[in-house]
Amino acid sequence: MPHPDPHQDQPVRSGGAPLPDAQAALLLLHGRGASAKGMLRLADEMDVPGVAHLAPQAALRSWYPQSFLAPREDNEPELASAVHVIADALESLEANGLAPEQVVLLGFSQGACLATTYAAQHPQRYGGVVGLSGGLIGPEGAAFEYDGSLDGTPAFLGCSDQDPYIPQERVQETADVLQAMDAEVTTRIYEGLGHTTNEDELQHVRSLLRRLTAPSA
Repeated sequence: MPHPDPHQDQPVRSGGAPLPDAQAALLLLHGRGASAKGMLRLADEMDVPGVAHLAPQAALRSWYPQSFLAPREDNEPELASAVHVIADALESLEANGLAPEQVVLLGFSQGACLATTYAAQHPQRYGGVVGLSGGLIGPEGAAFEYDGSLDGTPAFLGCSDQDPYIPQERVQETADVLQAMDAEVTTRIYEGLGHTTNEDELQHVRSLLRRLTAPSA
């Protein structure tokens, strides 16, 4: 029998500013075959003071077994378990004084698919939603009908025009869905980038984080 909640009890790594001193948080979701530690290194590269970094680890380094374009039931129970991990992390941040509007959900690849899908399924104002090389989870032709509003949440989607795993159409579809849910969406398609991140994307995330940590006038 598969474990009903496979990602439960996996480690959650942390870095950046200590939670009691943080003005914002970055919740980092790694890609398939990658690690929470790798995402913390990415967060350190952004180097924005006053931001706590939280990176959960997926069991067996994968949040769900099939492609994000597979029928959703083919990715269960891992997918539901991954959604629980994000909900638990947000709850833990809130218990430490950081509400969702102070938290940026950032994922790469599988993690980007999760970050965008979680935000669409649990709409509210977030500090930001960042999908690097990913998009909403579901098969081609999926309806992606979500109720609720993201209430002006800044969202950033970055991807290559020839990513081997992520069709450009799905990135655009994701942008359209988030925009229809009242997110402020910025999309960047990079020519010939491949399946990786780049400095322009990191710059967008830095500016998002700086907005959240800037002293109020």
